[in-house]
Amino acid sequence: MQKYDDIQNKNGMRLLFMVMQMIMLLIVFSIIYTSLVAVQYSIKEQGATPIAYLPVLASLILFPLWLYKYRKMFNSGKMLGASVWTISTSSVIIIALYLYIDKLVG
Repeated sequence: MQKYDDIQNKNGMRLLFMVMQMIMLLIVFSIIYTSLVAVQYSIKEQGATPIAYLPVLASLILFPLWLYKYRKMFNSGKMLGASVWTISTSSVIIIALYLYIDKLVG
C-alpha cells in the first residue's frame, strides 16, 4: 500500500501549472505575432503611424511579467487564484488585441 504524499501532489500540480502557462504563452504569442503582422499591413496599406505598434508591444512585454507574478502566486499557495488569473489575463489580452486590430484594419 502506498502512502499519501502531499509533496508529490504539489510537485505534480506545479508541473501541470507550468505546462498550462507554456500553452497559454504560445497561444498569446501567436496572437501577438498575428497582430504585429496586421499592424505592419495597416501601416503599409492604410498609412497608419508606427505608434500603432504600441499596444501590441505593450502586451508582448507585460504578459510574460504577469505570468511570472502568477507563478510566484502559485508557489506561495494560492494555486486556484493563480490559475484563474493566468487564464483570464490571456483571454483579455487576446480579445483586446482582436478588437484593436479590427478597429485598426477595418
